[in-house]
Amino acid sequence: MRLAYLFAGATLALSGCTVFPVPEAPRLVDLAEPESTVAMSTSRPVSLRVDTPLASDPIDSARILIKPSVYEFQALSGAQWRDAIPVVLRDFLVQQLRSSGGFDNVASDTSPSSTDHTLVLEISGFHARLDAEATQVELRVHSELLNNQSRRTLCTRNFSISEPVAGTALEVLMEGFSAGAKALSSELTSWAHGCLAET
Repeated sequence: MRLAYLFAGATLALSGCTVFPVPEAPRLVDLAEPESTVAMSTSRPVSLRVDTPLASDPIDSARILIKPSVYEFQALSGAQWRDAIPVVLRDFLVQQLRSSGGFDNVASDTSPSSTDHTLVLEISGFHARLDAEATQVELRVHSELLNNQSRRTLCTRNFSISEPVAGTALEVLMEGFSAGAKALSSELTSWAHGCLAET
């Protein structure tokens, strides 16, 4: 009888291990491809490589970041970027630079091909900022254009983009981040195209 009780207790203990719910996998999101892109009237006879942007934690992660104050970062629950933020932004910029028609070739740093110039980026902001008046999606990027042969810096510029959004719901934030990335890519494409006209 005692063995029967022990067996029953062991069975209950084992069955208890299965009652905890398996956490749901987070939704994976990406920047939306813009319906229209900036188009250059002329194509520069140069090739351009876009390095994966530099960033420190928490920007160097796949978390969707919110700043409720100037001191604090929070991560949106239940969703994350499809890859780390620097990779997501790099892929978006490569596509937009190609679509502009302003350069003979645009490649990412994952390509083995050699290029004439390199676009070096550093992300210092890629988050939604909350304040008493409104919510803003903020993108801040430092850009440097290098000549690959001489390693000389041709141009530098700081980009700062703010897009107002109506709250912190996932779909609303994605619209804001996508609009901000489009604005950033348009400004950056025009800047790089103009810089290479002077070389």
